[in-house]
Amino acid sequence: MKKIIIIAVIAISLIFMFSCARPLAKQYYLLNYTYDNLQNRKSETPYGKIIRLRPFGIEKVYAKPGIVYRESPYKLNYYNDHLWAVRPVDMISDLIFNHIERVNLVKTVVRRLDETVAPDYELSGTILAIEEYDSDELWYAHLKISVVLTDFNARTTVYSRIFDQTRKVETHNPISVVKTLSEIMDYTASMLMIDLDNFFYEQTKNKNDDD
Repeated sequence: MKKIIIIAVIAISLIFMFSCARPLAKQYYLLNYTYDNLQNRKSETPYGKIIRLRPFGIEKVYAKPGIVYRESPYKLNYYNDHLWAVRPVDMISDLIFNHIERVNLVKTVVRRLDETVAPDYELSGTILAIEEYDSDELWYAHLKISVVLTDFNARTTVYSRIFDQTRKVETHNPISVVKTLSEIMDYTASMLMIDLDNFFYEQTKNKNDDD
């Protein structure tokens, strides 16, 4: 009888404990940074070009809502309670679009082909990695993006670059990882603006020389 009572008490305690336990509250994150002016730009005025920004692609493993974290090159995991508020592919596409607009790089930047006349160039890219990497006592943030600029009429690639950067995260928590990823994204987009500025400047210079 005593055994039955003990078992019943344990069972009731377990039921009470699990009924009171609440799942961890989900937290949502965004990459964010301040758009700085384009330093040492080659042209003081926007280039008279129209760029169409295509929606970026993304490696499938990074397309899920949960932030990816790794503890080895051969295995990856997803946080269940630390999630992207916006799909990474949309988030990064928006950041690059806004960056081009804020630095006033070209006359027009559009997302759809029906927004204006045919663009001069098309900018596209692929997110190859966006993740947290935990190695022993150290945490890192890793962002890898490939970018391609295409002459819209000739359908030829005129510029391409892979931006791949890993930075140490000082505080070991997801919000610090996202802040560091934001810093990397700021650096990546800023370097892209410099590259595009140089490219359009050379194109304009060559055209003037021909004339």
